[in-house]
Amino acid sequence: MVLVKQKEARPAADNAGPRAQGIELETYHPAYFTFIATKLASGAAAVYRRHFGVGIEIWRVLVMLALEEKVSVNMVCKLIGMDKGSVSRCFKSMHEKGLITFSHDPKDGRVRYATLTELGWQKHNQIKAIALERQRAFIGCLSQEEADALTHMLLRLHANLPEVEKATQRYLREHHIGEREAENERKKL
Repeated sequence: MVLVKQKEARPAADNAGPRAQGIELETYHPAYFTFIATKLASGAAAVYRRHFGVGIEIWRVLVMLALEEKVSVNMVCKLIGMDKGSVSRCFKSMHEKGLITFSHDPKDGRVRYATLTELGWQKHNQIKAIALERQRAFIGCLSQEEADALTHMLLRLHANLPEVEKATQRYLREHHIGEREAENERKKL
């Protein structure tokens, strides 16, 4: 599937100003990841809310709790990438719905762990069935070999995310990005 009509190649300098050639979406992988993730998440969220009374954030935490038995807010933030405020609101909502209980870390009373209740396990298992069906339909266009290769590549890409952040920071430093904005702000004062 092509998202945009292929344009005829035209020469453009790397930094040719505001009218420089845009990114080619067909080969800009982060765009596809974003498009796919957004559509999958919004479709799932609508189904989960309508039929199970929970949003996608609660589903993500249910999955994590089913795998880890008990988790803290920080553990969810680190693994899933949700921000602390969202996870705290998610935990509060799940607790109010009777999906989780809390316990405190005996070594650090400030840390609370969430654990699935029986109702939480039931909700997880109900949603898990449709989530797996959605995955089956999503990768149904791939052979088993392609699906296995995709899984392997996604795991490698996920593990490589820290390198992306390092490269971003290096680029910002090397191109003095951020420094110019700070200098412009100082000049305004």
